[in-house]
Amino acid sequence: MAEPGAGSPAHLPANAAEERTDPARSTRDPTSALFARIGVSREEGAQSLSTLGVWTADGPVWEDDRGWTAPAVVDALTTAPAPAPALRGLVRIVETYGVAAVRGDPHLIARLAALAAVSDALVDVAITHPEVLELLAGVLDPDLVERVRQRANQALAGQDDEGAAAGLARVQRLGLLRIAARDLIGLADTPSASAELADLAAGLLRAALDRAQRDEDVRVAVIGMGKLGGRELNYVSDVDVMFVHEGDGDAATRVCRRFLALLRERTADGQVYDVDANLRPEGRDGPLSRTLDAYRAYYDRWAHTWEYQALLKARPVAGDPELGRAFAELTAPYVWPDRRERDAIGEIQAMKTSVEESAAVQKAGSREVKLAPGGIRDIEFAVQLLQLVHGRHDPALRSPNTLEALASLADHGYVDEGDANLFGDAYQFLRTVEHRLQLRGLRRTHVVPQDEARRDRLARACGFRDIRAETAASQFDREYARVQSYVRRLHEKLFYRPLLGRFAELSASDQLVVDGAESELGHQAAIERLAALGFAVPERALRDLEALAGGVSRRARLLRALLPGMLATFAEAPDPDGGLSAFRELAERLEKTPQFLRTLQDNPPVGDVLARVLGQSRLVGEWLARQPELLPGLDGPELPGAEDLQRQAQGLLRRGEEAARASDSLRRLKRREIARTAVADLLGRADLAAVAGQLTALAEASLDAGVTLATGELPISFAVIGMGKLGGGEIGYASDLDVILVFEPAEARAEALEVADGLVRSLSEITREGFAFEVDLGLRPEGRDGPIARTPDSTVTYYRQWADSWEFQALTQARHVAGDASLSARVLEALTPLVYPVEPSSAREQAIRQMKARVERERAGGRRGIGVRRGDRTDLKLGPGGLADAEWTAQLLQLRHGGTHESLRVPGTLPALDALEREVILEAREAAWLRDGWRQLARIRNALYLAGHRETGLLPTGPGQLDHVARMLGYEAPGGQALTEDVGRAMRRVRKIHERRFYAG
Repeated sequence: MAEPGAGSPAHLPANAAEERTDPARSTRDPTSALFARIGVSREEGAQSLSTLGVWTADGPVWEDDRGWTAPAVVDALTTAPAPAPALRGLVRIVETYGVAAVRGDPHLIARLAALAAVSDALVDVAITHPEVLELLAGVLDPDLVERVRQRANQALAGQDDEGAAAGLARVQRLGLLRIAARDLIGLADTPSASAELADLAAGLLRAALDRAQRDEDVRVAVIGMGKLGGRELNYVSDVDVMFVHEGDGDAATRVCRRFLALLRERTADGQVYDVDANLRPEGRDGPLSRTLDAYRAYYDRWAHTWEYQALLKARPVAGDPELGRAFAELTAPYVWPDRRERDAIGEIQAMKTSVEESAAVQKAGSREVKLAPGGIRDIEFAVQLLQLVHGRHDPALRSPNTLEALASLADHGYVDEGDANLFGDAYQFLRTVEHRLQLRGLRRTHVVPQDEARRDRLARACGFRDIRAETAASQFDREYARVQSYVRRLHEKLFYRPLLGRFAELSASDQLVVDGAESELGHQAAIERLAALGFAVPERALRDLEALAGGVSRRARLLRALLPGMLATFAEAPDPDGGLSAFRELAERLEKTPQFLRTLQDNPPVGDVLARVLGQSRLVGEWLARQPELLPGLDGPELPGAEDLQRQAQGLLRRGEEAARASDSLRRLKRREIARTAVADLLGRADLAAVAGQLTALAEASLDAGVTLATGELPISFAVIGMGKLGGGEIGYASDLDVILVFEPAEARAEALEVADGLVRSLSEITREGFAFEVDLGLRPEGRDGPIARTPDSTVTYYRQWADSWEFQALTQARHVAGDASLSARVLEALTPLVYPVEPSSAREQAIRQMKARVERERAGGRRGIGVRRGDRTDLKLGPGGLADAEWTAQLLQLRHGGTHESLRVPGTLPALDALEREVILEAREAAWLRDGWRQLARIRNALYLAGHRETGLLPTGPGQLDHVARMLGYEAPGGQALTEDVGRAMRRVRKIHERRFYAG
């Protein structure tokens, strides 16, 4: 006798309590082992096996000349998903036909058992129709549509209307049973079974139309919709159809009504199909059939978005084939228009939301396999929406079958291959669950039962088996929840892609540009389209596109899907040509970086962001190429705060890396965060103050980490006092870090100088990772001739005894930025009375004025008030009305009034101007002109840096360069002239206030 479970999956029936409580019993009593393998009690098992002829008063039949023994029958039963229901179904069949009908054929027993284990209703079919036994004993090849049609026509021959419906219903039931048998014994998987069910329906519909069309001289075609059209029909499903005719309309209506009545009529076997014709124009209120012209008129004027979506599944299934093809050709432009309104995407998304809010979902919740979040509809709607958006220009995506369309979306780069595989596996799993639910009673249901016993049977029908640690039902529950979870996650990612609306609006000409063209005519059309979009050198742009999207690589397939949408964004950028070229360089540099393609595919808005950014700054593209980990978060609005930057910088040191490696880590941190900041800046998510604050916080975090790295375990206190833009918290992209370094104790001077030198090298030294920040010690006491670090006493003594006036002016920007804060505080507290005396010296002011005048003569090239330009270019920093005018004006007024107005003792030009206005030292208009001018010029300097200009203090003169910067700053194209006029106006105002306040005694 075979061992329990031999030849079948490991299986311990849930109700085999005897076997679980006393495993040794099966060894002592071989008959108990038989019942345990089936999962029934001894009494039920003995009675059932007796009916099957393998149990006598003496017990089981162990030997038989035809092999009809109890172990052989049990072996056949245990190949079924649920042996106990299989046994009960088999007993019913034998009671109907006798043991002789099945005896000696374990092959037939196994097939009957597989059906009975899953479906009580199919057992009823087998009992009602004796030919089932012959069918299952034979070869179970798949049926072809025309073979079904022939059998159906034979069943219809010579029948009246009632007999005709019964004949078709019998063919349908036997055909369905045949497919279920192939499905349950592993000859067909779920997609194949769905396709065979659709073919069965198509064959029956053709036969039904043949009969309905008798004596009517009219051409009619039946268009399959929904799952019938997609060849993915369920075991129990309504069959959606539409009708198209040519000829007499009344005759066509009669044919359609007879056709529907024949298929819907109730028979002993039930309806042939519940045929639904309500997807037709105007639904129940519209005519059953229309001509091609009538369909065209309706779709031109009245159709809704959902009707075009429904047509995606349309497929001629019966009737006049030429008319069916003509209908498909007629409707194709409506399903796949050159452009689709952006609102259509929102309508489809809203319709999906209403489905999820339906009563069926609210009642069943997650047990609703079809409509609940994470269910079948999530996959179908996501696939269909992507087809409707991208299939307009890519015919390969137009399959009405969900799995075929999903595979094409992956093959052509519209969906990540991994996501497509997950979606495909989930779709097959959920459809299998749906099929097994419906097979149980041949009822249209999509709800997983709550009852434990029914759910256990469902789980087994889906392939789960009890294991030592877990029942089949609990395994099913866990897998079902897991599948729903990731289906929902993928659905939300694909179905609600922010750029779907933009892709929908793209025309065929946009797609043509990306697809390239082998013919000379197509090549010229692409160049003309690029020129119309605003590319200055369209021939070069087309070469970039061909390099990006040409060929059959995964990258090329993906970019062919994304680039049409990105082209519009490039066209809106200041430099379309440079942006596209920069994107090509980025793609080529990151070609072997999986994260790049995965990010573009999983998160298409990143592609849009890249187009906007690269169309403004190739420099940022170079940064991103070296920091590809930034790409997934480019569409996120958040920048890390100062505390987070401090944690990141210090975290680089806590890993125990050697100094050189830690320094390079700081360089990478700076490069990453400056790139992140620049992206936010270019996208308009960060204003000037936010950019300055972010860059200042990054500099402080880097300096603080540099101090930690340089001091190590030395018993020394070390502090960094920020000066200039760093002290004022107004760093730009091109700013150096002006600092003063202090330490104690004095006895550690040698060590302190090494620390200072190490700090400067750790940030400023150029390595293969670049440099973090250029640290400038030129503002320290004695300048380049003085020690690079001093004790607090030495620092204060210098300023008290030897400092020049300009050095006190520089201290208006002094602020602790890194290291020992208490050390900085002592120095700054001691220096405050020196910087802000109650009675300031007029000689100090005069010295500062003289220095300013000398700077203008030496650097700006003209006498006071005249040197607006350096050469032929406007000097934004040192020219009259430039940044320096605003800064020196604010600082001089701080020095003059800071002794009596403590609120003025603040670093930073903008905070100082605000304080001077509050103290009514500056009039409101004066402060506003200085503030606005400073902000405008500072923004231009930042834009110049990101645009790749080396001299960020000089306004470019070339129209192209000037227009580029103007567009970056938000001016409408071309923008250069307007920018020049605004700069001139702002600088004149700044200069006016500077001359009035700075040179007034």
